[in-house]
Amino acid sequence: MSRVNDRLGVRLLGEFRLDGAELDALRSRQARTLLKRLALERGATVSADSLVEAVWPVRRPAQPDRDLHVLVSRARSAIGADRVERRDGGYALLADWWDVAELDVLTREAGRRADTGDAVGARTAAEAALALVRGPLLADEPDAEWAAEARTVARAAVADVRRVAASAALATGQVGDAAAHAAEALRADPYDEAALRTLMRAHAAAGRPASALAEFARVRELLAEELGVDPSAETRALHEELLREDRSLAPSPTVSGPTGSTGLVGRVEELHALDVELGAARAGARIVVVSGEPGVGKTALLDRWAAVAGARGAVVLRGRAEEGELALQPVLDALADRLADVAPDRWSTASALPGPGATTDALSLAVFAHLDDAVRSLPDGVATALVLDDADGADPVTWAWLAHVRRRRELSLLVVVAVRDPAAVGLDADSSIAVGPLDAAEAAELVGPDRAADLLARSGGNPLLLTELARAEGGQAEVPGSLREAVATRLRRTGPAEATLRAAAVLGATIDLDLLAAVLGSAPMDVLEALDVGTGQAFLVEREGVLAFRHELVRLAVAAGATPARRAWLHRRAAEVLRARPDTHPLELARHAREGGDRAVAAEGLALAADVALSRLDLAGAERLLDEAVGLHDTVGLRLRRSRVRMSRGDLDGADADAVAAMATDATGEALELRAWAARNRHDLDGAVRLGRAAAGASSDPTIRGSSLIAVAFGHRGNGDLRAAEAVLGEAEGAPPELGLAAWTGVLRVHQGRPAEGLAALEPMLGAEARRGGQGFWVEHTLQMTAHAYGLLGRSADALRVLLRLEEEIERRGTGVRYAGVQHTYRSWVLRNLGDPSAEELALTGLDLAGSQEILAQCHLDVADCLLRAGDLAGAADRLAVAEVESGARWFHNKWRFDQRRGLLLARLALAEHDAGAALDAADEVVVAAEERGDARYAALGRLVRAVAQARSRTAYDDATLTADLDALAAVAALEGWWLAADVAEATGSEHARATAARLAEHVAREAAERGPAFRAVASARLG
Repeated sequence: MSRVNDRLGVRLLGEFRLDGAELDALRSRQARTLLKRLALERGATVSADSLVEAVWPVRRPAQPDRDLHVLVSRARSAIGADRVERRDGGYALLADWWDVAELDVLTREAGRRADTGDAVGARTAAEAALALVRGPLLADEPDAEWAAEARTVARAAVADVRRVAASAALATGQVGDAAAHAAEALRADPYDEAALRTLMRAHAAAGRPASALAEFARVRELLAEELGVDPSAETRALHEELLREDRSLAPSPTVSGPTGSTGLVGRVEELHALDVELGAARAGARIVVVSGEPGVGKTALLDRWAAVAGARGAVVLRGRAEEGELALQPVLDALADRLADVAPDRWSTASALPGPGATTDALSLAVFAHLDDAVRSLPDGVATALVLDDADGADPVTWAWLAHVRRRRELSLLVVVAVRDPAAVGLDADSSIAVGPLDAAEAAELVGPDRAADLLARSGGNPLLLTELARAEGGQAEVPGSLREAVATRLRRTGPAEATLRAAAVLGATIDLDLLAAVLGSAPMDVLEALDVGTGQAFLVEREGVLAFRHELVRLAVAAGATPARRAWLHRRAAEVLRARPDTHPLELARHAREGGDRAVAAEGLALAADVALSRLDLAGAERLLDEAVGLHDTVGLRLRRSRVRMSRGDLDGADADAVAAMATDATGEALELRAWAARNRHDLDGAVRLGRAAAGASSDPTIRGSSLIAVAFGHRGNGDLRAAEAVLGEAEGAPPELGLAAWTGVLRVHQGRPAEGLAALEPMLGAEARRGGQGFWVEHTLQMTAHAYGLLGRSADALRVLLRLEEEIERRGTGVRYAGVQHTYRSWVLRNLGDPSAEELALTGLDLAGSQEILAQCHLDVADCLLRAGDLAGAADRLAVAEVESGARWFHNKWRFDQRRGLLLARLALAEHDAGAALDAADEVVVAAEERGDARYAALGRLVRAVAQARSRTAYDDATLTADLDALAAVAALEGWWLAADVAEATGSEHARATAARLAEHVAREAAERGPAFRAVASARLG
């Protein structure tokens, strides 16, 4: 009987998985349970009764042996006939590898290395062990009693290795990782005092003794309440040391001396220059550029300086840039490792894309503020440096933040960036340090006087090449003529470790033991031994707590010996392994898949990286990553994702083009939905209605359908057809909450002159966010119309408060270009009706800032209204004429709102000019349009102005209608209703109008807060 699979691996840590078998083909849940129960015993026999009890825990079948045999046959068909072996009294699962067994081996090895003082080796083994842990043992069987004991054992093993990982990270100076591992161990076991002590030491090493003391207090309270005991003597002693601020708690930095061929020779002046800059940075941020050719010793210089500075009490953050890396990644890595308060997942706009037209500068400033706060969260009162190595490949956002730091000078921070080419530096530096080749005396110190002259001539004084040539020579007569040959000569001396080291070099600069072992199909212990050889031969070094190749040139030279086919195979296998990991860095997945020739998986990784970029508000980076993804593997999903990003960047044509390209094969309706929103955002309202209708009809997905109907509704609203908009929003009822339908309904109610109903829908949505990318202006709309509703109800203080919040949100979301001037026009409206003379200045400022044709037109009307109230009738007439000409240059979104407001102003201007006939004509137009549209506010306002015109022209008016409109003012236009009712009273002599004016004025005064007294004086003068 032949095997179906050459190698079968069993993964129990997390959801059950078999490497080398397709469990998806096994459609029987009971057969899966059978395999899980067998897998738990790691090849030992499981009795038939135990299997039956696991598979049928509630109701035992009538013929259990027969039914069990059927399940065994199904399992064999999926994983291989000889993988499930029949034994006396039961069955056994035969596999080649078990993750729980590997966990045990690596945990023991990590502990052994920790006991011998090999902190880097201990951390490497522990991290490899933790890479196996995808969750609790058999996470998909959380209630299975037959797995309870094994789950407890696995939990204890994971806790053990987490403690080792935490201690090893602390010993190598990686306090951020130490704290993360220790905190995770404490979450799993709140009484784990060993983990508590490591966490306390990590906080102390990061300069946060208060955090360490807080952790102790929390666990002490828990122990007392739950167990009735005190912390152990060892934990209490550590607590007392912290109280005395004993500095011995911090791990001692390793300061390597210039010994033999591995030391730092020369560079005294460079080290001194960095010390001087660190002192100067206490007074404000400074940027220093360290440059030099590859191998000249930039990293060695910075390693030495960082170690010495750290030993003197400075905080030195280390980050390394890579070409094409995610925005700010080297800075985030550096900050997180020192326990700075970095949480990029909270920086985005509640998982939503910013509004179309969001500016890069505004988005960057929002992110930069978080980064600045993270730097400030580091220990106060100590010198702080941020070292970014290999910064030639730094992303544009990182350079922009560094320029922001230098420009503002607010942070006490020295930033040191190391580059090969000074021309790659993306900002003006305060000073620069050029690291040059070694001279003859320094070369002699490094390799000895006998060979110095010859090797100096061959190497040009490059320390890396000089060292490699010296090591490769080994007493031979011929010295290799290149670095590659020199490295190859030494690599051959590593014997069986050569293949492992070469594979590691192909995969990348930093060693991932679990990945390397999985790619090679080797036991991690065997791989670890090969890495030990590489360390002993100076191919590998400890860097920031992990094993890495000593220099990129060394790695490239080692990797050069692999054939193209071998390289592709290694990368392809790495992509397969990484794809199954839950915490894989998406760009690593993309890199390996691309190098391995798997374009589809590479595109998948790039798309995941784009999601990370979006969470950091790096829209340009997200679009660049999606561009690469589409170039590798052009799919509907990628086009749709890029369409949303392009829409957020204001590239509505590009967004529409992607959606058009996706339409050919998109069966979901999402492409049409995106096209509808693109049309709506560029004010193609008829297009929004047409495309949105098509999308809603084509999609069965409630989110896509609901979003499309909202686009249709607001196409109708933009055209002024409020009744159609209401009907369509009714069709969207029941849409998913992420669409924020209630707020859209509230916006419409305000436009309909129903502000109380609008507020009922809008107020609960304040602080929320519509998470559908096309609805980029949901937040702005919600706040704008909430303020408008408050104003209509006479609640001016509330309206002004919300307008301040609107201004903050516009800045936060980067939509100032589109919304510039909107807060000025609304504030001017509120203050005009309070009689505040600053309203005119606000209107003029809004006119200067206006970011769209609609806001510009409304600001012209604001100025005209101010002039009209001030008695400058000619000026008001001129301004209304200008507003009409400019608004007519291009028909714009919501022009009906401009038309009705301008019509009412024309009617009021005619009344001021004593032309009752013209006023009557203008007011009639407003009333007819508003009644047809279903706008209760302008219908009432228009009828009241018409009644004034009728009274002045001695034309009869409908007294019942007038009374009804006066009574309606409090609900539709209280803020402006008080003076309009006064106008009606003056023209008609109506006591009801006079009482209405007084009542509304008193209401407005009460709701004006601190502006109330000034308004009372204005109202008193107006009402007599």
